[in-house]
Amino acid sequence: MSRSQLEKLSILNTADFSDHFTFSVVQEGSDEASRQVLSIEPASVPIIEDGQTIILTKNYDLTVSGLFKEDTISSLQTLADNRTSLVFGGFGIGGQILQLEGAMNVNQVFSESASFRFNSPREAKGGYDLTTVSPLHAHTGTGKHTSGLSYSTNGLALYKWGAASAGSGITAYGWEKSSGATVSFATSTNQQTLSSTGGVKKLYRNIYLPFGGKTLYFNIDVVTANDDNASENGISIKMISYTGDETGVDVDGTATSITSDDNGTVKQASITPTSDAKMVQVIVQLGTDDTLIFKNPTLQTSSTYEFVEFNT
Repeated sequence: MSRSQLEKLSILNTADFSDHFTFSVVQEGSDEASRQVLSIEPASVPIIEDGQTIILTKNYDLTVSGLFKEDTISSLQTLADNRTSLVFGGFGIGGQILQLEGAMNVNQVFSESASFRFNSPREAKGGYDLTTVSPLHAHTGTGKHTSGLSYSTNGLALYKWGAASAGSGITAYGWEKSSGATVSFATSTNQQTLSSTGGVKKLYRNIYLPFGGKTLYFNIDVVTANDDNASENGISIKMISYTGDETGVDVDGTATSITSDDNGTVKQASITPTSDAKMVQVIVQLGTDDTLIFKNPTLQTSSTYEFVEFNT
């Protein structure tokens, strides 16, 4: 179906941020030279009905091969042997952003040349794991892509923009809220509502990528913003990059303010993390007694807003 090469890749053990590795496409034969390829191919035997081919599942696989240092190989071998759950992040040559979760397998090790190859394969039907309710069947979905992988120009697309059910107390799939924030999600319009009383509140996502000077752009489509003019903080979006798990601020990005004048527009914030960053948090923030309704957020390497999801 498709194969795509990544220009940069990171691997992180979120239970231990010291287990962090980055790989870049560099000149052949150089120290830590590597090649990262994402492939998506048919997995199950096609079924022919009325001359049509039906693919039931697909193989999703990230394969990395190259010449690595001995301590890098040893650390990756340990993670593979222990079947450690990892997060993979990367940038495709065409502007795509990779988000992948899972363990890795070691395929080849040639100690004489330090050549090393590993991959993270999985078989899935594609699409998102969504909540379904019917008289005969009820399923509470995670909202995550069934492969545990997303590769598109929207770095937030590992989770579908939607919610498990409509009503109060519901955030979009994959998002978290600060304590005391009031949220609801309207499934008919795919709109998230966030409101606050008694102090600053936020809605956020943590994304793991091999930053190193790459500028990222966070966008939301503002439906309605009701900002309390007396509020000290107001409504805004921003990003913060960290060297640890919400610890060790790398870059505290500039906030983009949102007011009622921005209803019906797309608002954008940007950040350029350093090579020390291991994660970036995208944040929708409110001051006291503010309310915001928004939809279709994106995290992109391009400043031109385009909401897409990973429907492969």
